[in-house]
Amino acid sequence: MTKPESSSARGALRVGMALLGLALAVTGCSSAGGKTAGSGPADQAVVGMTDTFHGTIYVSSQVNGQPSSWHVIKTFVDRMADIGNCATLAKKGDLADGDFLVPSGQAPEPTDSIVVTDFRGPGTYPPATLKNDKSDSIYVTEKAGQLRYDITTSAKGATPGKEVLFLDADGSGEVVYSEAHLDGAAKEPAVAGLISWSCTS
Repeated sequence: MTKPESSSARGALRVGMALLGLALAVTGCSSAGGKTAGSGPADQAVVGMTDTFHGTIYVSSQVNGQPSSWHVIKTFVDRMADIGNCATLAKKGDLADGDFLVPSGQAPEPTDSIVVTDFRGPGTYPPATLKNDKSDSIYVTEKAGQLRYDITTSAKGATPGKEVLFLDADGSGEVVYSEAHLDGAAKEPAVAGLISWSCTS
């Protein structure tokens, strides 16, 4: 993994980790189990015009609950078909069934597969709400292949992570997550981080 080199990337890193701590401290809940998320753009509804998300994904390894060892920050562009525009997307969701799919880049960059099934429009979605989403994951590509870090999972004995979604009325937003374990196993490595995006129609 690589470390951010520029001062702006380091600043984003500090802000992201501060938001992570604040968001999880405010919510004070852990999430577990819900609907299976897809693997990205292939699961999106294809209707109406296209919205474009410009985002950043930050992933940091965690050891004993503390960021350690490696981290990576990457920008991405995600285009998805929508029923109208970014504000409509934020109000009604971006999948055919009214769920909201968090924007993601594509491999080999870090990607996410996060679907909000109890979607109700703009606002804050704490872990207690996101516990219904059983397969929210972060994917990191390494030499050995793609690794999956489960934020939420329905697997028996799996360790649930934590995630919080903040969604604005203009379709921009961010997800702060932590304690996402490799394949959901408690004894495996875990990651934490931040995904943020803006939306243009």
